[in-house]
Amino acid sequence: MPTSQPSKADLNRTLGRVRQHETILVEFARVSAESTDLQRLLDIACQHAARATGVDHAKVMQYRSDKGDLLMIAGKGWKPGAVGHARLGADMLSPPGRAYQTREAISSGSINDDPDLRYSSLLKDHGIVSLLNAPIAVDGVVWGVLEVDSTTPDAFDEDDQRFLVAFSLVLALAVRHRQGQSERERKAEEMGRRLAQAETYMQEQNHRVRNYFQMILSILGSRSRRAASGQARTELEEVMERVTAIGLAHDLLTVESGQSVLDAATYLDALCLGIERGMTDELRIERDLEPVQLRPDRAVPLGLILNELVTNCIKYAVKEQPDAFIKVRFRSDLGTSEALLSVQDNGPGMGELRPGSLGLRLVRSLAGQLSGRINIDSSASGTEVTLIFPMIE
Repeated sequence: MPTSQPSKADLNRTLGRVRQHETILVEFARVSAESTDLQRLLDIACQHAARATGVDHAKVMQYRSDKGDLLMIAGKGWKPGAVGHARLGADMLSPPGRAYQTREAISSGSINDDPDLRYSSLLKDHGIVSLLNAPIAVDGVVWGVLEVDSTTPDAFDEDDQRFLVAFSLVLALAVRHRQGQSERERKAEEMGRRLAQAETYMQEQNHRVRNYFQMILSILGSRSRRAASGQARTELEEVMERVTAIGLAHDLLTVESGQSVLDAATYLDALCLGIERGMTDELRIERDLEPVQLRPDRAVPLGLILNELVTNCIKYAVKEQPDAFIKVRFRSDLGTSEALLSVQDNGPGMGELRPGSLGLRLVRSLAGQLSGRINIDSSASGTEVTLIFPMIE
């Protein structure tokens, strides 16, 4: 007996449905590319899937590994309270469970009479008798199941199944993108929280350290005032200058990427300003300082070297010079990963080591801590001392 051919009207209806499926797929792909809210996207997915298959009920269920079930997290057409609370089995008797287990689309034209599938109370309460679902696989793992449900028997055909499988693939890509975005945001938030904690902890520690420095300065100041000789008083004052330089570094510490750092330009400028305040004449220190982030274990020796060199210039080089000047320059070279500190004056050449001080021996020792080298260019027209050291060791 010859097979009957579909009528032109049937072909037109089929073509119309295929075109509608295509239109809805494109619409959802556009929405998924624009939306940043996963819950809103899942709600829209249910609405689009129901519209494409001509039904009133649709739902997205997410697998919960800790519960071993599928929770309805989005839906259309269900009674109040179903979304967010309705749980379905992830076993082979459950229609969405079978899709989850087999990673294949599952359909039933009469779920109420299907001996291979469980007729859940959720479907009974809503008069659902036929269904079609498809797994939502993200990075090779089934994340959940998309299902459309109908109160009419045999409501879905092969075109609907092909559409729902394609639709679930688009939805899976959208879920993957939102999950990645949420994870990045979570990590950024966690990093921000940890950095804030680190900064709070650092500020508390710096406060304690600063108190210790103040106690040390108080003790040194008291001993300096009671010193029996001028030389002893000078030595104690020099120690106080160095303690002040170290304390200032701790005051300027900040946290970057969980690590304590300070801006060398700000630190050196503050040191120069402190030295200027202690000067009795009108001499000012010219500064040309480039902002460079340094760890405290490298910034502190740098500050002590500057303090020693500038103080030496004031006391022994430019004293009683009518046109005296001191220039401090700090630069970094990204090409060589080195930094340069230069202290220049126009005094009558390198002064002698200060009585009772460590002088340039201390400078060279501190430069050694930085794996740096000291160059001295001294003549009758002035002296320039240059420190060159690697920024990262």
